[in-house]
Amino acid sequence: MTSNEISLVTGGTGHLGFNLIKLLIAKNIRVRTTIRNIKSRKKLEDLGCEVFEADITDKESLRKAFRGVSHLYAVAANFKMWAKNPKEEIYDNNLVGTQNVFDIAKECEIQNIVYVSSVAALDFTALPAHARNGYNKDRRNWYYNSKNDSDQLAIKLSELYNIRTVLVLPSAMIGSEAQSLSYSNKLAL
Repeated sequence: MTSNEISLVTGGTGHLGFNLIKLLIAKNIRVRTTIRNIKSRKKLEDLGCEVFEADITDKESLRKAFRGVSHLYAVAANFKMWAKNPKEEIYDNNLVGTQNVFDIAKECEIQNIVYVSSVAALDFTALPAHARNGYNKDRRNWYYNSKNDSDQLAIKLSELYNIRTVLVLPSAMIGSEAQSLSYSNKLAL
């Protein structure tokens, strides 16, 4: 990576996004992030990160943040297991977000995406869960469905748009250094 290249991390106030930003900056990589609430920018700016207010469900907000970016870490997503309206709040949010991220990445000529999903996307009826087992066929959980279908959409769009994409499917984000701790972090710590 050259010194004038910019890496963008969506979801900079989340546990993974925040720690990824710290790692990239420690490697002297120029980093930009998107956050939904601009009032949460101080910790990120103190690290030397350029901050844009944007939401993955809003293409216009993404467009400004994505301009000039060479490498995109698509980390932002809705991580909820329950919601009053799960189809809209979880499923639609993650699918629309994936579509928007890839559409604007194509428009802004971003050629490299690391797309972070979840092990929930994988078929775990045969353990250990592995990509060769295929995708989760259990359609009872909106979060699992959103990860399953978002992954497949990301693969389809990466091929259609000719964007080099790597999917990462972690099982949990654990660690004490975050702007805010997720439900799984609170359980583990």
